[in-house]
Amino acid sequence: MVEWTDFERATIQEIFSKIDPGVVGPAAISRCLIVYPWTQRYFGSFGNLYNAAAITSNPKVAAHGKVVIAGLEKALKNMDDIKTTYKDLSVLHSEKLRVDPDNFNVMKNNT
Repeated sequence: MVEWTDFERATIQEIFSKIDPGVVGPAAISRCLIVYPWTQRYFGSFGNLYNAAAITSNPKVAAHGKVVIAGLEKALKNMDDIKTTYKDLSVLHSEKLRVDPDNFNVMKNNT
């Protein structure tokens, strides 16, 4: 378990408070799908993902980007127990959706 100092907590909260979830989330997931096209296979129900313009204008992509940012907000509210906070989400992604864990590093690099 990570033990956060007050300075670290304040810094993380301050940085995150400057993020507009409606902009950053959709932009990050769009970049991920464009730069790493193999990640598109997890989003087959999103419709047209054939090119950058289609991806960036896709409302389902934008909505999922907001969901990702909401997940990060959840982590901020539960910084002392992130493992438990993400337990159900982890099971969903690994056992039901079968997302390759390396794709989360890909997403991290696009935010």
